[in-house]
Amino acid sequence: MLNVSSELNLLEILDFLDEKGVIIHAKNKGSLPSYKNYSSLSEGKIQQSIIDDIPPIKGNEAIGYPTQKPEALLERIVLCASNEGDVILDPFLGGGTTVAVADKHKRQWIGIDQSVQAVKVSEMRLQKQKDLFSAPFSLHLHKYDYDTLRYSDAFEFETWIVKQYGGTPNTKQRGDSGTDGKTKEGVPIQVKRSDNVGRNVVDNFKSACERFDKNLFDRLKAEQKPVGVLIAFSFGKGAIQEVARLKNQEGLIIQLVTVEEFVPIAKKPKLTLVFNDLGLDAKNLREIEFIATGESEAGIEFYAWDFSYEAEAGFKADEMIDKEGKQTHKFNAGNHCIAVKVVDNEGLESLETLSLTVNGVVKVG
Repeated sequence: MLNVSSELNLLEILDFLDEKGVIIHAKNKGSLPSYKNYSSLSEGKIQQSIIDDIPPIKGNEAIGYPTQKPEALLERIVLCASNEGDVILDPFLGGGTTVAVADKHKRQWIGIDQSVQAVKVSEMRLQKQKDLFSAPFSLHLHKYDYDTLRYSDAFEFETWIVKQYGGTPNTKQRGDSGTDGKTKEGVPIQVKRSDNVGRNVVDNFKSACERFDKNLFDRLKAEQKPVGVLIAFSFGKGAIQEVARLKNQEGLIIQLVTVEEFVPIAKKPKLTLVFNDLGLDAKNLREIEFIATGESEAGIEFYAWDFSYEAEAGFKADEMIDKEGKQTHKFNAGNHCIAVKVVDNEGLESLETLSLTVNGVVKVG
């Protein structure tokens, strides 16, 4: 805001403003000059409670979610109500606009929704905008896919399982003396990311428990309480018999716990993908129809498509919400990789890819 002395008359004020470069002189004779506004010299105006200057969603921003809000709207709210590093909570996640905007502007965030579609669409939206500078995020569902857990990174799995069990995981991967964490009472925990755990694992874990804390080991044995907790996907006959023998003959209790006892596990849906060549259109583009079929005991929630899939970049959905599993897309000549995801009503998903060569005809591979 320019400070103008109240002692100046009108002509002097106009001369002063002209010297400061804020008077625009009209090019046409007879037209009046105008005042040039600079944002740095203006106090602005207070934002009103009714926002009517943001256009509706259109183009690539539209993801097909029925209650989707414009990113510009949430950007205005997030920027005026928080600073970088603050935590944004959206307990009604919907199409994920709030968390997507918060993530872009370096806010921490938590999104919650009872709808599987809302959670999975938001995940895909975050994955699509992800770059080298994006912070990692985690997705928590009420059920987990066996294959994803069973074949995940071993150390990450151990840490996650110990936390899910209510314990404290080790902070380092090596030099853990055969344990992966401890319960709230300090009892050692070992996690095996495998099925049919055998007798040798029980024998080794017994020794690890004793090394972990000899005084604690002796006290728990005397009190007839578990000296350790062994967690795995399943246990073989040998492991079960050895635990029984230790209890009956040595008065030593080792607790065997399967992952499914405290982490709800389901099987991911099956998925098949076929295509039909519909020929060339008027612009000489090859039109192809894709048909995806998902099968799940929980029922299918929706499909999503990536028509330029790259494994290194990950799944970047072009079509996020497809209830039927049918899409028609046009391609130039060349090699193309198409990916489709199916999400069931438990939130579990499967991915199928199809590599096509378009050059006069359409060939697979």
